[in-house]
Amino acid sequence: MKIDGTSLTPVGSIQATNRVSSVDKKVAEKATDGVNVSDKAQFYQILLKKVKEVPDVREDRVREVAEKINNGQFKVDANAIARSLLFGNE
Repeated sequence: MKIDGTSLTPVGSIQATNRVSSVDKKVAEKATDGVNVSDKAQFYQILLKKVKEVPDVREDRVREVAEKINNGQFKVDANAIARSLLFGNE
């Protein structure tokens, strides 16, 4: 019986594949995925949550101004508006 090198190659490749597969499983068992969030990112998330809790319309302020308008007590200060438009809220 004659054994040549070509008949052993498929067996060797199967064994090599099995070895690689077992190593991959061991590496996968040791590897853990995780996420680390910086302190700044955590603080940002807290601030973002707080901002979302603030209502878009301040009902108390709207009610106060509406009462002043109805009572004739609401006065518009044109100079203050002009200053605010030109220079911002300094």
